[in-house]
Amino acid sequence: MEMEKSEDTRLKNWLFKENMRLEGLREELSRAGKLLREQADLVKMDEQRLAEEKKRFAREKEEFKTQMHDWTGKIREERKKLEEEQSFFDKKFKILEMGFKQLDADRRSFEAKKRAYEYKKYEQQQSEEFQPLAEELSADETFFFRGVTHPLALKKRYKDLIKIYHPDNLCGDKTMLQKINREYDILKKSITYQKKA
Repeated sequence: MEMEKSEDTRLKNWLFKENMRLEGLREELSRAGKLLREQADLVKMDEQRLAEEKKRFAREKEEFKTQMHDWTGKIREERKKLEEEQSFFDKKFKILEMGFKQLDADRRSFEAKKRAYEYKKYEQQQSEEFQPLAEELSADETFFFRGVTHPLALKKRYKDLIKIYHPDNLCGDKTMLQKINREYDILKKSITYQKKA
């Protein structure tokens, strides 16, 4: 009986220990279950957050696509405007270039006409100056001034004759001086008339 008691006691001890061990395992399982539930909650929250991030990312991606499409359209429009402005500028530049070429051609033409006019004027003056004086006078009337064809030559010849035939000189003669003066006056009037014409 004692043996049975001891066996009982041992069994009780063992049952008690087993109970305690099982209780500990239950508590551990309970803690582990609690931890698993908490982990599952955290995973659920992470999944929700991830799903929200995915939605936000998809939304931002769509907005970015829209913006990129808008920017691409604006860039195309700006390029088109820039090309039109460049074309317009090129046309204006060509017009200006042609205008400057035309102005240069006009300036050269004007200068050529001016030179031609000045040359014509010079030739006309030369022909007037070297035109024979008083062709209508007879050979007797141009005794003292024979061969003189220029107004300056006429004046010089007159001064030289005055020096020779002036009455105050030794060889001076009053009648000869009167003839010189008369002939000079006729030729002088003739020169003045030719110059005016």
